[in-house]
Amino acid sequence: MRWLGIDGGGTKTTFSVFDERMNRVATTELPTCHIGQVGEKGLRDILLAGMCWAEKDGGIGADWGVGFGLAGYGNEPISRATIESVCAGVVHGHPYVLMSDLKAGCVAALGLEDGVVMVAGTGSAALGIRGDRELRRGGWGFQIGDEGSGWWMGRRILEAFSRESDGRLPRGAIYRIVRERLGLKNDYDLIALRRTTLSGRTEVAALAPMVFEAAVDGDYEASRILRDAAAADAEMASTIVSRLFPAASEVKTSYIGGTFKGGNGALLGLLGDGMLPQPCKLVPPAFGPDAGACLVLRRSIVGRG
Repeated sequence: MRWLGIDGGGTKTTFSVFDERMNRVATTELPTCHIGQVGEKGLRDILLAGMCWAEKDGGIGADWGVGFGLAGYGNEPISRATIESVCAGVVHGHPYVLMSDLKAGCVAALGLEDGVVMVAGTGSAALGIRGDRELRRGGWGFQIGDEGSGWWMGRRILEAFSRESDGRLPRGAIYRIVRERLGLKNDYDLIALRRTTLSGRTEVAALAPMVFEAAVDGDYEASRILRDAAAADAEMASTIVSRLFPAASEVKTSYIGGTFKGGNGALLGLLGDGMLPQPCKLVPPAFGPDAGACLVLRRSIVGRG
């Protein structure tokens, strides 16, 4: 039996075919299927397109199950019910498991074991799993929080640019890099860009790599943004550990999301250098986020024999 893992994040949707032993056979990417961004029809269209790819070009065969890990599948009841209805309608009788992209990514990173996972991509959150118990921190969305996320870092670099531009901070690498990358002839052109081409969450998150670049170039504010991002990740993990693993001597702690890849793992270096609480043992993810829901489905089916 093969498995189709679907990781539907706020920026893109990844479809991966796994074989019986959870080795990745094929993968492709389509635009985001986040129901809050593309609506019910957009969600259905993207999922159907990915399944069509799996059957035609992904080598999935005839006997397969689907693992959905979808952004937007949370506690809000209307969106939750709509997503459940769409997923039930597109699987055409194949077994499936549906969970949030956060939980799917965390289950994958921990390899179905107990522990804590920090998530920092376009958005941010953390999830702790201990047996049947789960504890979540963060994940409030960019309008409220998402501290340490790519969006948060992108917003912070724009703020730092404005302060370096008008003299509230010394001009450094942030000022030069933002001007160059955004093609600013006048610094105040940034205001119009922020209202137009930089108005979306994804577009602002795409600015995050500039933070790592400016930090390498010695910009103090860029380094402070990275320290604050690492501190936000550590705070979420720490509160989970204190509640879910109060007496543990070691807690498996992993991570997923693009910000942990930036600057050759700059955030991981900060986290491993004393920011995380003592019981946390920082480990690389066991699987990618696209495998998470499939691992749960596979375990349930194998467990039934």
